[in-house]
Amino acid sequence: MSDIDDIKSRLNIVDVLGGYIRLEKAGANWRANCPFHNEKSPSFMVSEDKQIWHCFGCQKGGDIFGFVMEIEGLEFREALNLLAEKAGVELKKVNPKQAAEKNRTLEILEMATKFYQAHLLQTPAGKKIMEYLQERGINEESIKDFRLGYAPNGWKNTLNFLLKKGFSENEIAKTGLLVEKNRQETNSTNYQPQTTNYYDRFRDRIIFPIADTNDKIVGYSARVAPGGDESQAKYVNSPETEVYHKSKILYGINRAKNGIRQSGTVLLVEGNTDVIASHQAGLANTVAVSGTALTPEHINIIKRYATDIRMCFDMDNAGELATKKSIKLCFEKEINVHVVQLPSGKDAAELAKNNPELLRSAVENAKPAMEYFFNAVFAKYNKEKVEDKKKITQELLEMISYLANEIEKSHWLKKLATEIDVNENTLTDMLKRASLESRVVTPSQDLSQESKIFAPSGKIETLTTDLIGLMLVYSNVWKEVLEKENLSFIPKDSLLIIMIQKGREFRFSFDELIKNIDVPFDKSRAEKIYFESRYRVGLDNELEEVILEHPLLEAKNRLQNIKYEINKNLLDKISKDLDVAKKNSDKEAVKILMEEYTKINKEQSLLNKEIN
Repeated sequence: MSDIDDIKSRLNIVDVLGGYIRLEKAGANWRANCPFHNEKSPSFMVSEDKQIWHCFGCQKGGDIFGFVMEIEGLEFREALNLLAEKAGVELKKVNPKQAAEKNRTLEILEMATKFYQAHLLQTPAGKKIMEYLQERGINEESIKDFRLGYAPNGWKNTLNFLLKKGFSENEIAKTGLLVEKNRQETNSTNYQPQTTNYYDRFRDRIIFPIADTNDKIVGYSARVAPGGDESQAKYVNSPETEVYHKSKILYGINRAKNGIRQSGTVLLVEGNTDVIASHQAGLANTVAVSGTALTPEHINIIKRYATDIRMCFDMDNAGELATKKSIKLCFEKEINVHVVQLPSGKDAAELAKNNPELLRSAVENAKPAMEYFFNAVFAKYNKEKVEDKKKITQELLEMISYLANEIEKSHWLKKLATEIDVNENTLTDMLKRASLESRVVTPSQDLSQESKIFAPSGKIETLTTDLIGLMLVYSNVWKEVLEKENLSFIPKDSLLIIMIQKGREFRFSFDELIKNIDVPFDKSRAEKIYFESRYRVGLDNELEEVILEHPLLEAKNRLQNIKYEINKNLLDKISKDLDVAKKNSDKEAVKILMEEYTKINKEQSLLNKEIN
């Protein structure tokens, strides 16, 4: 038995969580007001049977380790030590094999970083990138300090370099540096057979290495090179790996942590170049999130060094939404937050290059977040008009509802009541309703526009998650799907791969899966999907079990819809390839593509009939 299993066998989740929050019995489960966001009506649920917890308001969940890490702001090893002491378990030494594998991953990433650096600093193609970076205001010292690089064009440059250094293909693949070839990629674009199952993830891109707080490279953010293929994504980031979890990594934290400690504040900007340019401008406390919105884990990292955040985002629509979402999170975590206002049309990198003094001044004079929102909202509306009063109230109450500190909440309610000449008690009642509406989100509700921007989940990903949920809740569905359905077309999903590969070994049981799964990210995701698939919050805000009459038919429906969506994307891609082939008068390519288009189109017609 592992240390983790030993601890879990001795500790009941209800006892552990009950030491932090007040739990009430709710049928076979327990409930409470969530300790991680402000709510009046409980949407935090605990399953004693499964020994997991989940909040339907803020969507957090996990086991006892995840809860203690979140509420205490601890790393896993620290939470392990705390719970081991509580359970009376003497921890075994770290698994030397796992430690060796992790070190091997870090060694590969370090070697790859040097490879990219050499191509930036020592090749003709790299020279052009150097000129571009310097035009953007990034000097050579910063380029070396942040270890920027260039991934050369070509499919296997990085792979071949690392193979020659003695690393195996499987070892390299675990780092996220490679992409595994799949059937669609082979058939629809490249007609040359591949000699390997993998190719380089980063090709003809500027490389921004991402380091952890210990200065170890754990992943990359890669920008398309100037003049490169602009039809591709502007930025490509490393996928989640054993060492890289984007929700727990801040770009530049390895360079900024001392500056944050000294200043007592962190400057949060939008992108990698903003971080580097701000450091050049003397703002050594600057970081950015990488490939995701600000998360509670990011806040916990920041709180190790400071309790004040200054946010410097572009104030276009997306930037304003990012600012609001991040500020709400800071309010919930009771961390001071200020908004940096830059001149219209400017970003931090541009200002750092052309007028660093103005950037430093803007950061120094950042406004407290609620003051910023009050000014912005009152600038939009006429407070003398009744209709505008309603809009002012709606927008500002939404932000006030996220304040965890009751004194702050009371202060801003009183200020709002005075400004719009409305009774404060009326606003207090409205605030209670706003808090309830914004906290309890049921699976049947549509995502808000803000959620669509910051939690994008394509139709295929959503359908795949639904399928996983059905398999986790209904073991017969898991078994039937695995034994009788073709799953080869489903896009790579790390959790689903584990379920396919180890379904029989786990006896198609969610409990066995959770007990034996090795990857924390997949384990946490499995628990979240299971909870949201099995339960929902009813109209009376009580937790109720979801009962499906024909779960296997539902699973087959998801499979058909996934196939339909994949084909739809393929048809769109082939159409674009056809346009290029016709433009180039490539008759052979036109013929191959037309045959493929016709074949997939026929399959779509059949799928459409089955689905509908």
